Amino acid sequence: MTPPERSLKQQSTTPTAFYPTDEQQARVAAMQRFTRLYVYLPLGMATAVVVILTLYLLYLAVFPTTEDTRLVLSGLADFILVLWLLPVVLIFGLVMTAVCGGYLYYWYGLDETQRPIPPAPAYGRVRALLWRIDNLLVRLLPRLNEVLTYLSWPIIRFNAWLTYGASWLNSLKNVLLRR
Repeated sequence: MTPPERSLKQQSTTPTAFYPTDEQQARVAAMQRFTRLYVYLPLGMATAVVVILTLYLLYLAVFPTTEDTRLVLSGLADFILVLWLLPVVLIFGLVMTAVCGGYLYYWYGLDETQRPIPPAPAYGRVRALLWRIDNLLVRLLPRLNEVLTYLSWPIIRFNAWLTYGASWLNSLKNVLLRR
């Protein structure tokens, strides 16, 4: 049986469950209805139309009814390609325009003091960083060799004792088996 103090502590540390109000539950239900009606339903219908059209085009490509079917399929494929390429070209055109505009604004619109990024070193930031790392390694290499020598001696000594013991046992075995 637990003492009463302990059971009170256990009760006070357990979190209480949160129960939403009726208004909050109604808002959640309304949001779920809205999402189903205005997001999932149009996406599902568009997906169904695309899948049905794709299957129909595949059927026409495999089992052409006339000679003109291939011509219609080619024209329809070109039409679909153009419809997909228009947004892609527009989006990437806007992105490239923004990049070029930002570049021109950065170099010609801002003064040197207003620029958030300082000018790059003469040989580039990456090369300068690699040179700094190289200088650090050159300075640390003698100390690193000392530490590695210090750390390797116990391991070498332990392996020497193991080798000595193994060779001693081997020679003892040879002496005993010769008789």
